[in-house]
Amino acid sequence: MAGGDLRKRIEALNKGPLRNVPEPRNSRPPAADGPRRETHAPDEPFGTGKPDAVNSPGAVPARSGARTPTDSVPPFALEDAVEGVVAEAPVGPGYYRIEVPAARLEAASLYLHRRFISLTGHPDGKAVGRLAAVCGAERLSPDEVVFLDIETTGLGADSPLFLIGTMECSEQGFLFRQYFARRYAEEPSVIAAASEKLAQTSVLVTFNGKSFDLPFIESRAAAHGVRLRQPRSHLDILHEARRCYRRDLPNCRLQTLEQMVCGRCREEDIPSAEIPDAYREFVRTGDARKVCLILRHNLFDLLTMADLMYRMWGRE
Repeated sequence: MAGGDLRKRIEALNKGPLRNVPEPRNSRPPAADGPRRETHAPDEPFGTGKPDAVNSPGAVPARSGARTPTDSVPPFALEDAVEGVVAEAPVGPGYYRIEVPAARLEAASLYLHRRFISLTGHPDGKAVGRLAAVCGAERLSPDEVVFLDIETTGLGADSPLFLIGTMECSEQGFLFRQYFARRYAEEPSVIAAASEKLAQTSVLVTFNGKSFDLPFIESRAAAHGVRLRQPRSHLDILHEARRCYRRDLPNCRLQTLEQMVCGRCREEDIPSAEIPDAYREFVRTGDARKVCLILRHNLFDLLTMADLMYRMWGRE
């Protein structure tokens, strides 16, 4: 939680108070009996809502409930927990593709979607000119922007990449698409399938993607002999975040920005450091309990990027 002076500086940057800042654990009231669903006022920013506990793409299955130790949940297969399809790719075997409207994961994403439209939509979006300058075009529409985030088994060039997540902007809301390798042999399939999407993308938005995500994908593509097709333009919002917040925050990591700028704390998440071992465990055992958490972690990272774009570029 932001300290007094730091919090005042952040609120001044945002031109409004922080919302959804987590309270200390010992100050929270005891949970009521029965399931609880987060609700948000129509004008409330992207908040701390939990996914619907249904067998839908990217959602934690109903039997897992809230973020509890996975050892207390019976093992289950990926196909039983996450609604997706086995898809073919130009290279390699079939992989698992997951598509889900963001509103299924987080109802408040609809509000975030409206703000993103106001930022990038025609003709008077606040950031239309900035985005056009990035890609060297006169005008862009929101549906030409694609967000991307990856998950890997390590940081080294020889570490397999197993998940590429993207988020697109449709008229109805944000749409997630995840390319997931159920085993190491599906890595080239995931890269080749995502490459087709990158080739159709006018503006790719990442967080630290110029230094990590894209070079990592390029390295793994080269290792498998996969031709990687590049997006027309690439916007790395980490650079913009550093310009806006580096004097006011301890660091500009994505989750630091998410908590201190967006005012949101993930109550149900898997730490990034645990993701590589969790995936290796899934490949070894087929138990998808932790994979569900990885998929949701990836999706929330994508939503946070769009939230940050509005907070940085939507300010008066």
